[in-house]
Amino acid sequence: MDYLQQLIADPRFLRYHAETRKGNKFNPFDVLRYSDYEIRHSNVLAWLFQPDETHGVGDAFLRDFTTAMNEAARSQGIPPIPLPSSFDLENVRVERELDYVDITLFFKSERVLIAIENKTGERSPEHADQVVHYEETLRKKYSGSYDVIQSVLLTTSPSADASERRFIHVNWDRIHGIVKSIRESARFEFDEGEEVRTFLGHYLEIVENLVVPPATDKDCFKTLLDDYRPVLEKLSKEQEERSGEADEGLPEALGEYRSTIGRLLSDFRQELKRLRSAIRALLKRRGFRAWTNTPRGQPWLFLYFSTESMEETRRSLNLPWCPRWVIFLSYQEVLLYLQFDPPKKKIGPVVDRITEFMKEHPIDVSPEGVERYPMDFIWGEGRFIVYQHSLVTDEDLSAIPASKIEDVTLRKMEAFLDQDFRRIETYLKCLAFDPAVPV
Repeated sequence: MDYLQQLIADPRFLRYHAETRKGNKFNPFDVLRYSDYEIRHSNVLAWLFQPDETHGVGDAFLRDFTTAMNEAARSQGIPPIPLPSSFDLENVRVERELDYVDITLFFKSERVLIAIENKTGERSPEHADQVVHYEETLRKKYSGSYDVIQSVLLTTSPSADASERRFIHVNWDRIHGIVKSIRESARFEFDEGEEVRTFLGHYLEIVENLVVPPATDKDCFKTLLDDYRPVLEKLSKEQEERSGEADEGLPEALGEYRSTIGRLLSDFRQELKRLRSAIRALLKRRGFRAWTNTPRGQPWLFLYFSTESMEETRRSLNLPWCPRWVIFLSYQEVLLYLQFDPPKKKIGPVVDRITEFMKEHPIDVSPEGVERYPMDFIWGEGRFIVYQHSLVTDEDLSAIPASKIEDVTLRKMEAFLDQDFRRIETYLKCLAFDPAVPV
């Protein structure tokens, strides 16, 4: 692979390699490839919650977590949970994957049940709906035995939505702080205390990657992306096809640089996440409701946004789900489209009316409008896509330096919101006002 040898010989790559090697320490979670899996994090948390487990710190983690949980509850305007003064073994029960909940805590004497859903990414409406659904299931099953049933969502997002009071939101930064404090100050009850302390040190490194991604030299990284983006795209696609980890599929002959190339690929993929975060921040500043989704094992990302007009449309048309805008981000393009989610058999007549209405009233009546907004009414996997528009094309991305992609994308997004989006929103308001019009 001559292109890889060229990359390795580049002084900027060697500088990047040197920087990454500084933090290249042994970590058993990385060796076992457990560092990114939510189920593994839930296993560690459940182990720490159980007072009589082999960690030897008793109820320290359980006590500190529930304190942090109630602090988060107060900040969200949620009544704090009544907690026991002593977390003795007879009173505490910890369960994994009970009724599909990641971790469930039972405090028998206080008749309190806490259901914890663990997500190692940003908070999204889908997560919120999942947590609420689980809590409803638990209430039906345990309301006769427990007076308080409270759900908790654990994510990497720094704070909860101020308007969200259906569950308590705790961020992973608090978990990191609790584990770090315990590791540094706890008195371990067993002879294996130093081994546990070492284990917790390795675990803290993994949690740090969740809350504070490793730093790299920005200029070095950006120029490296500019010049080797086709190579990195090729490698990324090959690995995604294999569903492999960051360095799988790379030749062993690369020697010590193999893991650095894997790290570079991981950082390369993170650029999409940074771009998505920038667009999401713009949408929120403009007053939109915006949320994210990250499909596991896929080289692309999604960002969703909607408005109150869309909710009015949903109610007026008697749709079970709200229409929403979707931003699809890949290394080839940034695509916008308007989507309805329910199966066709439930809303077929409504879809037919919407389709006819939008054909008669195109967004852009100019000849170029046909190209900018293809009127392909696509049904697939229960989704009905109305309009789609390539916000940033593959040709754009090939011509724009990596350092400028975010600025260009945000400018195009601003222009879309100021012009075309307003016209589309007017259509939605018309539909909401009188859904019988487009017949």
